[in-house]
Amino acid sequence: MFRIDEWTDFEAQDLALLALSVSEDIYQRDTEEALRELELLDEWLNESIHEGTADEVRSQLIQGFYQGLGFHGDWQDFFSAANSDLAAVLTGRQGIPVSLGILLIQLGRRIGLDVEGICFPGYFLVSFAGDEGEVYVDPFNGEVLSLARIESLLRGALGNLASLSQDYLQPSGQWEIIERLLNVNKAALLRENRMTEALRASELLLRMKPGDPQETRDRGFIYEQLDCPRFAADDFEYFIEQCPDDPVADVLKMQLAALDLSPKPLH
Repeated sequence: MFRIDEWTDFEAQDLALLALSVSEDIYQRDTEEALRELELLDEWLNESIHEGTADEVRSQLIQGFYQGLGFHGDWQDFFSAANSDLAAVLTGRQGIPVSLGILLIQLGRRIGLDVEGICFPGYFLVSFAGDEGEVYVDPFNGEVLSLARIESLLRGALGNLASLSQDYLQPSGQWEIIERLLNVNKAALLRENRMTEALRASELLLRMKPGDPQETRDRGFIYEQLDCPRFAADDFEYFIEQCPDDPVADVLKMQLAALDLSPKPLH
């Protein structure tokens, strides 16, 4: 795979390969099996998808992906880190909207469909250019979504006063999609108390956006959990310096005062 950082040309790479590079970096895993699964999916496309209109090809892809191949959203353990690790999703065939959406985008583009990801508030959507306009799909289950249903998702994320506009439905670039994937991975790992891997996710985000104050602050919290108070203090001090008027800065000042920065005895 390849190194992801601020210099990566995200739009020049396959989206699924970018996501597998994330898996390799965070989980320190061999992705050979996952790459083989991607190759098998390409073979399946060649054998199973027949020519037709954009809507007909999209319907074949969605039916085959969810019903034929058995990819599905994991209702029972939605927030598991495995569901946002694309290597695990490829082998286990279950995931969440952003990981399944990445695969749907990858496969759709392979067969010539005009397909994009949308980093929608609180959810990830996939849009296909249809015969009569955009078709929005829930990658968790392959359901085609009406605008009314999308607005209900928006209100679930932003509150009942939120109103759907085209601004929310603009396609996201691959940098933004990978950032969303990384944030979901990081949140899942924090929830599972897997701090070393969460730190790798945070550091990868900082490679993509060096000096970002919010991400530096988050890394400081992870360092604190890993009992690395000096590194945590450096990150907290940086956030306070960059964002002095943020209410969190006052909280961090108290945490800084409570950190034990005395040298640790050697045994």
